[in-house]
Amino acid sequence: MKDLHDAGHEITFDWLTDIENEKDPVGKAALERKGVQEADALVYLWEHDQESARYEAGMAMGLQKTVIVSGSHESFFFSLPEVTAVSTDNQIANALSNLL
Repeated sequence: MKDLHDAGHEITFDWLTDIENEKDPVGKAALERKGVQEADALVYLWEHDQESARYEAGMAMGLQKTVIVSGSHESFFFSLPEVTAVSTDNQIANALSNLL
């Protein structure tokens, strides 16, 4: 996130900071959804055990937002035209700058 911010991108929701907010799951879900809705693009760091991130990526795809997915990914959803796959996290900022 720091690299993206330093490259001039705005972060609409800081998932890392809010990860501790488990006392209000409804509020947390609403804030995460709002973050996806306000974003021009979603960066999805693919890992097989990140269930919550799959919902956010699905929301972004459903809204036809630009999605950049990094990591070992084999889902057919990643073949959608709004999805760009990169091999490593180091390629994310460059891919995002090229797409927006």
